[in-house]
Amino acid sequence: MKDPEVLVIGAGTAGCVVARRVAEQGGKRVMIVEAGPPFPGWPLRVPLASLRLRPWWSWRLESVPQPHLDGRRIPFPMGRVIGGTSSVNAMVAAAGPPADYDAWAAAGNVGWSWADLRPGWERAISGAGTTALSIRRPVHESAFSTAFTRACEEDGLRRIDALTGAEADTCGMFPLFQGPAGRSSAARYLTQVPRGVQLSLRPRTTVRRLIMDGTRAVGIEIGGRRGEAKILASEAVILCAGALQSPHILHKSGIGPAKALAAAGLEVAIDLPGVGQNLQDHAGVPVVVESTLPPPGRPAMWLKSAIEYGLFGTGVMASNCCEAGCFLGKAGMTPDVEVFSHFQTNRHPRSVEFSVVLMHPTSRGTIVPDPDDPWGPPRIDPRILESGKDRSVLNAGVERIRSIIAQPALQRFGLGAEILPGGLSADAFLRGHASAYYHPVGTCRMGTDPLAVVDSRLRVRGTENVWVVDNSIVPTIPAGHTAATALLIGERAADLLTADLGRS
Repeated sequence: MKDPEVLVIGAGTAGCVVARRVAEQGGKRVMIVEAGPPFPGWPLRVPLASLRLRPWWSWRLESVPQPHLDGRRIPFPMGRVIGGTSSVNAMVAAAGPPADYDAWAAAGNVGWSWADLRPGWERAISGAGTTALSIRRPVHESAFSTAFTRACEEDGLRRIDALTGAEADTCGMFPLFQGPAGRSSAARYLTQVPRGVQLSLRPRTTVRRLIMDGTRAVGIEIGGRRGEAKILASEAVILCAGALQSPHILHKSGIGPAKALAAAGLEVAIDLPGVGQNLQDHAGVPVVVESTLPPPGRPAMWLKSAIEYGLFGTGVMASNCCEAGCFLGKAGMTPDVEVFSHFQTNRHPRSVEFSVVLMHPTSRGTIVPDPDDPWGPPRIDPRILESGKDRSVLNAGVERIRSIIAQPALQRFGLGAEILPGGLSADAFLRGHASAYYHPVGTCRMGTDPLAVVDSRLRVRGTENVWVVDNSIVPTIPAGHTAATALLIGERAADLLTADLGRS
């Protein structure tokens, strides 16, 4: 293939989608550049095994010490492989409430309501064509998951067929990005490319910065800290590196808050103060309870389970370990809290876990270049639970899950003493055990105000030929799982870019 017309940085969910669509629908020569390796096949395709093995295919990023979490550093193990985090996550296909996306449009982001996004979602999961992702009920439903959903009903929640976060006061089984062969990753967008589609993939390639000619991007410099080579693009450079990496690449390219760039010794090309601001994540805590039953996915059962999975594609190996959950809040409204249940946990032998997660955090964090090492990892400060409102809502969620645990269905299952929080006070529990739930968004926010980084067509303000297409453009985090959000963004952006580049 000749030099690309379009460069896509990052082969995560949104990157895979937009690269394939722009090459196929727009007829462009597209190259997608990814720091990680190709999708490795069975190690990440087998759901339960992949949850153990995913650290090998993840970035080892972490936050600065968090003052509201006893000074702990919070890990951010985002995917570093073709397919990005969709290749290493728990596969939950819950996009959240349509109202959360309608709020994006109501804030001035024309074309980003749920009605605008829904056609792309349906295209992505239509079941037709080589790019369609498979969504289905969990292949495996553990006895614990069944007992949990019954306990939720006993506690007054309404059971629904597919738990997507669309409405509070509901419970059920999560729909999963899962097909007959296991995990259904966005890496699928880069396979089985039709003849004539000019799409190339360059894995194991780290992007150092964009190459700018004034305000116009003309390519990228690759090679990490040293900048060993260049790749030029004649029409577009599209950042799809995720909410932690996309702003940092802009920073290293001289695009961002002038004071922060100058403090790190980086040359300022375009003063864009919103780059790296507005970091949001779903913060949560683990409620852990003793169980008299041995965990079904314990290592002693792996050989038997692997044989069953290999022969039939069933059994505990087909599970993501968090098959069932609930969304809490006022009935008929968007959820305040999500709970997802785990039939086993490594926090304590013979125990189960309930992850209690804040859906609409009001705390906001930042990503800035490290003044001591501007070409290394950024300084990630999510400011988890800085807001008193966030702490109050999360504490209420913990009390509600205790009510669900006390219901007959779970008591008959064989639950014992509470391990966490146990005897800890509410404040001590949050400070010692709250964490991010690996859904970072918002650091290149879409909007119309001076702190917005991209406009509603995802063009970086003050630049030419630069777009951002990933979860960093999210104005406010939806009450769902952000792999689904990234898929929505990728499909919507593909339509916008195909139209824009077609006019160039």
